[in-house]
Amino acid sequence: MNERKSQLHQRAHARYDIHAHVDVYDRLRDIYLGRLVNIHSEGLMLVGDVAVEEDRIYTLDLHLPVPIAGCSSLQLGVDCLWVRTADQEDKFWAGFAIIDLAPEAAEIIRQLVELLGETPPAS
Repeated sequence: MNERKSQLHQRAHARYDIHAHVDVYDRLRDIYLGRLVNIHSEGLMLVGDVAVEEDRIYTLDLHLPVPIAGCSSLQLGVDCLWVRTADQEDKFWAGFAIIDLAPEAAEIIRQLVELLGETPPAS
């Protein structure tokens, strides 16, 4: 995805910062990718130690800090839109579009945001 499309996508939905530790794993490779930074109904951002690849499909497991709707984890199919090196050179930011989620997963995201999220101030 080009930079302009990425910027437009980023502005399409309010991001909800998550103020709890939600660990994110690559389900297919069974490796820890990082921590959830923010999420909304169509995308998410994480920061982590493992660089993911742009324009690649992932199945992510989000390990919830508290059970939500009886679930301790949330599985999402995502497309990596962009990857950036963080200020700390060994950390990476990554933005994803959610491309596959079960109806109950959408409700878990809504409850996660309600329970642990905060809308960041407008810039």
